[in-house]
Amino acid sequence: MKTFTVLASLLLSLAAHAQPGIPIFEIGPQGTIETDASMIEPFYDMPSIDTLPYRLSYGRSLSPGSKFLIATGYFKEMDETDRGKSGFTVIAIFSKGKKIFELRQPEMWTHLYDGQTTMDYRQYTDNRYFIPIPLSEQAVALAFVGWPYDSTPSYLTIIVLTDNDAKLIFNKHMNINTIAQSDDSYVMELQANVVEYDENGKLYDYPNNVPIIHHIEVKDGVMYFK
Repeated sequence: MKTFTVLASLLLSLAAHAQPGIPIFEIGPQGTIETDASMIEPFYDMPSIDTLPYRLSYGRSLSPGSKFLIATGYFKEMDETDRGKSGFTVIAIFSKGKKIFELRQPEMWTHLYDGQTTMDYRQYTDNRYFIPIPLSEQAVALAFVGWPYDSTPSYLTIIVLTDNDAKLIFNKHMNINTIAQSDDSYVMELQANVVEYDENGKLYDYPNNVPIIHHIEVKDGVMYFK
């Protein structure tokens, strides 16, 4: 009986590990994106941000089915600041010359390399602004990394595009540790807290000084969080 109990526990553990996690979004039959509110943490509430004038300074074409232009920019009041040159506060997406999506935030996103990120992401992307995550022939996700702070992980902001829709589907304070990808697999390892190491790279033995690890996995065109 004891052997059976141990075997059953092991099988349950393996089954739980094999589960892809919680779907972050769903795509409807018409290509519309349905989000999960628990996956989207709101930015700092700054009502005046909606009326601030901004300047778009970068544009990149992308084609998951229909053709999109991904543009980023910053508020004009930041024109002369060093921080304004190292990141952006506005993401705008255009399709057929029409703006279909816009996202603003006061704490900024930063460039993925030659910027202020805690690591260099150029191995995962061919541009300094977002990491493209292939989902299917009709859909793609774009990951943006927020401005880093000493005691809090940067925001990870993910937007999904389909032929007929563009939506924010994920926004949380989580650093990207690694990305493992192949022809049929894409997994992000995320860390939800900041921990301290000694000069030898060993974790300090403080209470709760342990990494809190999550993963985002792409499976059959959908992103799962666990």
